[in-house]
Amino acid sequence: MIRIDRVRALLTKDLRETFSTAQIMLPLVVVPLMIIIGYPVAFLWAIRVAPDAVDGLKEFISGFPASAIPAIPGLTAAGRAAYIGVVYLFAGFFLIVPVMVSTVIAANSFAGEKERRTLEGLLYTPLSDAELIVGKIAASFLPAVAFAWVCFAIYTVIVDVMGAPIVGALFFPTANWWALMVLLVPAVSLFVISIVVLVSTKARGFQEANAIGGSIVLPIIGVVAAQVSGLMVLSAEVIAAVSVVFVLLDAGLLLMIVRAFRRSRIVSYLP
Repeated sequence: MIRIDRVRALLTKDLRETFSTAQIMLPLVVVPLMIIIGYPVAFLWAIRVAPDAVDGLKEFISGFPASAIPAIPGLTAAGRAAYIGVVYLFAGFFLIVPVMVSTVIAANSFAGEKERRTLEGLLYTPLSDAELIVGKIAASFLPAVAFAWVCFAIYTVIVDVMGAPIVGALFFPTANWWALMVLLVPAVSLFVISIVVLVSTKARGFQEANAIGGSIVLPIIGVVAAQVSGLMVLSAEVIAAVSVVFVLLDAGLLLMIVRAFRRSRIVSYLP
């Protein structure tokens, strides 16, 4: 039986170490914020100051499903481009944020403990294997999802301030973004964290675990490419369906990790 007080103690310890380590916090904060702020500001500013730039997107805009864009009175070509860009195209890019944050924090779970020479002491505490796994995963999952919501709030403000005048109405957040934040971001974060925690039990250090875990971002880039090419539209229904798949994968991964994890094996990987 998992004791909540033990899990909470491990969670508190890991969160304190995460937020006090510059090696983790710097990429954790700076890079995602550059993505969240840089993309919408540059994209919407370009449309506002150079509406003719939309001409280069006419073919893409015309091929976008009409049902995906609401009937907004007086919606111009620039407004359609702005709506498609911030509502659909960036939805896939946004998933890079929780993936990146989850990878960095989770890589610090066991691999970081190895570098700090604190893992062996942790393995000999009264924590059960299940409590150790749950605590480590929770210490990565909670800040990753919380930071994604902070980025979502910042993105919402930018889109409403800069995008509403172009579109002609306040339109954000939309249903697909609520589905993204409530369903897909937590599911993807848990999936990434589970894989990276599994990898970090065998990795020699933080950088190795982070590098291996970083490859998980490749499928996300594939989703973005599929949407840009018109093969996929990240509607609320599509996001909900993808979320169900990730939830099933999460359940299978967690079960596999808990069953396979043995602290005696972790000790054998210690330097």
